[in-house]
Amino acid sequence: MDFKIEKFNAYDDKRGRLVVFLRNRDLDKKVKEFGQIYFVTFEKKGIVRGNHYHKKIREWFGIVHGKVKVVLIDLKTNERKEMTLNANSKKYLRLEIGPNIAHGFKSLSDSVSLLNYTDKEWESTDVYPIEVIKQRK
Repeated sequence: MDFKIEKFNAYDDKRGRLVVFLRNRDLDKKVKEFGQIYFVTFEKKGIVRGNHYHKKIREWFGIVHGKVKVVLIDLKTNERKEMTLNANSKKYLRLEIGPNIAHGFKSLSDSVSLLNYTDKEWESTDVYPIEVIKQRK
């Protein structure tokens, strides 16, 4: 399955937390093209976002605030992975997701903020919906 979790340090002091989310040297040469950076928020517990995959985009996610359940499905092998990203963890986690990996996120706290970096600009033609996590009706 084309995903990677990397642990790295957050630097805490009396002013708050500093996290170096992604550096040039963290990127493989084939993904050095800059795409975009954006924030994703969840306004209450139980919200599901994502539930799609991309054929062209590689993404890196980091949790800024709150806690979220992540479900990944490799569309070629049907392999499934579940994990939790928690902003209060001692080590900060960065989730890298490759093309053709379906992904869904469900908020486990009252509010959640994710940071997302993509190696290409988002295009509506490269979003393929798939229910990875069931939505509440």
